[in-house]
Parts: sequence; C-alpha cells; structure tokens
Amino acid sequence: MRKAVEEYLEDRGCRVARQPADPAPLTLEGLFDGFLVHVLRLDSEGYRRAFWREAYRSGHTVGHVPRTFEALFRRSARTLEEQVSFLLAMAALFGAYTVATLLYRRLSLLARRLRRPTYYERERERRRELAIARREVRRHRTLNPQPTFDAIRAAIRTARNSPESAIRLGSLLEDLECFVDNTLIHDAQGQIVGRRGGIKRLLQREAPDLFAKYSTIMRYKAMAKRFRQACGSAEPVPPATLLPAQEAAGPASTPAPEAAGPVPEGLLDEAGARVAAARGAARTILEECEGTLISLEAALALRLDPDCIPATGEEYVRKPGCPRIPRKVISWLVRHQVA
Repeated sequence: MRKAVEEYLEDRGCRVARQPADPAPLTLEGLFDGFLVHVLRLDSEGYRRAFWREAYRSGHTVGHVPRTFEALFRRSARTLEEQVSFLLAMAALFGAYTVATLLYRRLSLLARRLRRPTYYERERERRRELAIARREVRRHRTLNPQPTFDAIRAAIRTARNSPESAIRLGSLLEDLECFVDNTLIHDAQGQIVGRRGGIKRLLQREAPDLFAKYSTIMRYKAMAKRFRQACGSAEPVPPATLLPAQEAAGPASTPAPEAAGPVPEGLLDEAGARVAAARGAARTILEECEGTLISLEAALALRLDPDCIPATGEEYVRKPGCPRIPRKVISWLVRHQVA
C-alpha cells in the first residue's frame, strides 16, 4: 500500500496493518549488541546514554542503573587469571550466539522461500474467487416484456418533464437489462478476460442514436434502481410499477412511453402488502421532491443514507453498503440543508 493511501486512511480513523520491515543486515556491532541484550541480559547503549543524559539534565534518575559489559567485567574478574577466563568464556558464548543467529536467519529464509509459492497460490485463488463473486452479474428479472427502442426514444423525449417521467425511462432500461447478456467471459484456465456487451453493445449494434446518449440514459437507469431501493422494493417489481397511475398522454405528436401502470396480474397474490407499502413510500418520495430531477435524487439520497449531509467544513464519506451519491446532489443538500 502506498504511503499516501495509508495516510488518507489513517486521517479517517482507519487502522492500517503494516508489513514488518525486512531484517537489517548483520554487522559485527549488531551481533555484539544482540549478544549483550539477549544472552547476558545487559542494557543497550541507547538506554545507558538516555539514563545518564536524564541524570545530568534533571539531577535524578528514572529506572535502574544501566548494567553494562564493563561493570560486569570489573565485578566478575578481579585478578588477571579471572579476567582471561572471563574473556575466553565471553568469546565462546559470542561465537556460539553468532553461529546460532546466522543459522536461524538462514533457516528462516529457506522456510519463507518454501512457503511463498504455496501461500501465493492459495492467495491468488482466494482473490480470484472474490473477484468473480464481486464482478459476477446475477440474472435480473422483471414482470414486464422487453421494451422496444421506440418506447425508449419516446421516454427520452419526456424524461425531463417530471420525476415520474425520469423514473419511467430508467424503469424501461432496467427491463431491457433483463433481456441482454452481460455475463463474464472466462478463458480455458478460468481467468476473467472480459464481459459481454450488455445494453451498451445492444444499443451500439441496433440503435446508434440511443448509443450516442448512452451515458445520459444510464444515469436514469441508476436513478430508477435507487428509487426502487428507497421504496423498499426488489426484483422482479419494475420501478415504474410503484409510480401513481400515468396521467393522460400529451399531444398526439408525442407518443406515450410504455410503462407499467397497474400492478401486473399475479404480483398482488405474491406480495401484495409489500408492493402496497412500496407504493406508499414512492408517493411520499415524490411529494417530498420539488418536481425537479435534482430534488428527486436528493430525496432518494436521504432515504438511502439519512446522514449523507456532511457537517460544515467536512467532506462526504460514503458508508459501507450505501450507494454512491453524486457530488452535485451532496452540494444541493448542503445548500438547502434538507432535514
């Protein structure tokens, strides 16, 4: 993980797990310091300096008096014979400690090299399964027939007239997605190499005029999906089913878009109470918005994430499990301070 990413996560209160640093290269001084600390149980040179620095600075000590090799040598060996014996014993212990340390580091290196292929093989397989589960698109279902391109064109012409018209256009695209192939493509080894074209490929091949507006109309599809989520409904109920009955069509020159008005037959027998509650929530959402698309998106954002309005001077941070809210919607909510 890059340093900038770690700092970004830490600023937002996340705990970042860091990999342990590689062991420092061995030196004679490092070996001797390790021998003093781990074998003879003496204090390090850093502790000795910090102890006496604090003693000279403040006049009192903190902690025990440093146990150094010189003090041990003076206390343990008083005569010349004792000093020679002491130094020979320390040399033997230091040699044994050095051999053991080098052997341990070498065996650890070999163990890591032996374990690395099996670990990374398991890790790659685990990540591959997670990627497939994350990128897999389940088969969508709807109770409506496949919409025609003429119906989508008519819905595009009236999409900005009202929030209901925008949701009807998105609902048509949600229905269209149920009849196209957007599954993953795997190679002979099972790796993901691509995805079927889906709606984008269909429009590019059979309706170039709609493909030119692909980015725009897919925003309406996302809005219809959020509308169904905010109402507490799910597939196979089309989002347009939750709208009030469609009003009279406009001028004769503008054909009325295809949209589901009444609940399809058989749906009320399965989950009538749920659909009725979803319709009540849809009516409330449409009453809360001010008749514009941005107000509809703001009402949906508040339904899906009531705490989406950031405090003054703070940025919006999406909560796990909540849909992504466009920045313009957050700005609109901040300006209007919708409760």
